[in-house]
Amino acid sequence: MKEEEKTKGIILVIDDHPFFATNMKYKLAKHGYKVFAAENGIQGIIRAKHVHPDIILIDYIMPAMDGIETCKKIRSEEDLKDCDLIIYTSEAYSNIVSQAVQAGAKDFITKTAPFEKIVEKLDNLMAKRKK
Repeated sequence: MKEEEKTKGIILVIDDHPFFATNMKYKLAKHGYKVFAAENGIQGIIRAKHVHPDIILIDYIMPAMDGIETCKKIRSEEDLKDCDLIIYTSEAYSNIVSQAVQAGAKDFITKTAPFEKIVEKLDNLMAKRKK
């Protein structure tokens, strides 16, 4: 059995805070996902081209290239167009949600959401991808 068949899917976490990225990586792996991390938008795009994730979680607030710009750049890459993008941040403002959708994100998650809700959203999105 291939490794991808043993997992629910592949997720890339792009976050400039190593603690949060490591924590998400650990928790999502325990829920059956294969998880990779990158610490900024540029590294995230490079990593995405190598691992071809199903879903990319992108932190909204990052230095140099924020989550919206990262989302736009990923959407412009032909080989990454099939990835589902989710913007997440510690602050939920309606303008961020509309910016995320306009940039090509499928969803928006706040970092303060209970982890079970984050996994539920990811599971639902992954189920839609497999239809």
